[in-house]
Amino acid sequence: MAKPGTSRWKLALTIVAGLALGAGSAVWATRASGMGGEDFDGWSGSRVTGSPDADPWLRARVAFAGLLALQRSQAIYFTARADSEGQPLREECRYRVSGGPIPGKWWSVTVYAADNYLPINSDDALSFDATEVKPDAAGNWTALAATRPEAGQPWVSTRGAGRFDMTLRIYQPDKSAQDDYGSIPMPKISRLDCGGRA
Repeated sequence: MAKPGTSRWKLALTIVAGLALGAGSAVWATRASGMGGEDFDGWSGSRVTGSPDADPWLRARVAFAGLLALQRSQAIYFTARADSEGQPLREECRYRVSGGPIPGKWWSVTVYAADNYLPINSDDALSFDATEVKPDAAGNWTALAATRPEAGQPWVSTRGAGRFDMTLRIYQPDKSAQDDYGSIPMPKISRLDCGGRA
């Protein structure tokens, strides 16, 4: 016959184990599945991020990723994890990021390491934005994503990023961009070389 209180301990342990297993699986699911959404020329974006229509899993992924998801009229977000050839973005490679006019009041591109945090380095160059690029007459611009800057080019540092991704934020996007993400001319990420080799 079980001693008094044994069944209470078993119940308590079962509850604690269940909570731990549930929390662990939730963390794994939200981290493993990323931000979800549709693909737009290599950049993924969700039409419901920051809206009341977002389901609990998307809200949890937003919380884990540290993405401040404003409403779509205020900002829209896209993430690229690969270059234009479909290869994962890696710290040891240099990339040219190029684009044209982006339909919004302001925009930025930021590098995030694999843990969804900013890379730890002292370069003070973890993003570039609309005020730093130098568009030509047609509005086309280029920037460099690499561990070191190059003279005359806007630069985002990937030093300490390992396998990384880039997040494009478009603030106060045009109504046409809000309504149709497919109409947005997404920047292209071209790999220049890796470890000094093309």
